[in-house]
Amino acid sequence: MDTLKFSLPSGRPVEIQEFTAEAERILDDKQAMKSGKWLNKFMAKSLVSLDDKPVPKNEGEVVNLLLDMLSGDRNYLLVQIRMMNYGPDMVFNYECPKCGKTSGYSLNLQEMLDDGTLKVYPYRDDMPLIVETRGGIAEIDYPTGRTEQWLIGLRELDRIHLAMAMCKNFNGHAPEYKEFSGMFAKDISEIRKAGNNLRGGLDTTIELECLECESSYNVLLQRIPDFFTPLMTTGNIGL
Repeated sequence: MDTLKFSLPSGRPVEIQEFTAEAERILDDKQAMKSGKWLNKFMAKSLVSLDDKPVPKNEGEVVNLLLDMLSGDRNYLLVQIRMMNYGPDMVFNYECPKCGKTSGYSLNLQEMLDDGTLKVYPYRDDMPLIVETRGGIAEIDYPTGRTEQWLIGLRELDRIHLAMAMCKNFNGHAPEYKEFSGMFAKDISEIRKAGNNLRGGLDTTIELECLECESSYNVLLQRIPDFFTPLMTTGNIGL
C-alpha cells in the first residue's frame, strides 16, 4: 500500500495511505453522511501518522485528532487524500449565480496548488485576537474541525452562530447564544469582521467564469461534492 508524507500548512508532518474498497464504505453510510460526521471518518481511514507519531488504532481517537486540527490544515489534508486516491482532475457542473445557467468545468487540483490558484496562507502567531465589545472581551481564533462539526450540527444557522464560531472565548468562557443574541449589532459585526479577516492554511476559494454570460464569481471548492470524491455512491445511483 502506497503512502505519502508531507507537511501541513502549519508545519505539522503527516502521512497518509491509499484507501481500500472497505474504507470507501463510509460513502454509503447514510447516517454519517446526514450528520456530517462522515468527513472525519473519511479522513481517518487515510491517516497513518501525525507529528511523526503513528495514529491510534481506535478510530474515535483518530477522529478526535482530526477535530482538533485547524480548518486550513484539514482542507490541505483533504486535497492530498483526494489526489492520492482519485487523481487531481476535478470535473463538475456549476450554476452561475448571476444568469442561472449551468456550465461544466474541468480543474486540475495539483496544477492549482503549484501555480497558486489554490492559495496557502501562513498562520498568524499572535493569536488569539482580542475584540473589545460593550458586553466584554471576545477572543478570536482560527476555526478547527470541532468548529466545523458544531456548525454542521445546527438545525438553523444565523449571523449569531457565525459570530460565535469565530470566538474561542467570550469573557473567559465558551460563547453562548443567549449572551450573543443580546449584544449590539455593531459589536457582533466587529467580531465577524475580525474572524473573516483571518487567513490561514489552504483556502479553497477560487474564481470561476461563467461560460454562458462570462460573469466571474467566487466558488468554495470544498462545498462541491466532487472536491472530496468523484465516485458515485449506491445511495445516489438508486441501488
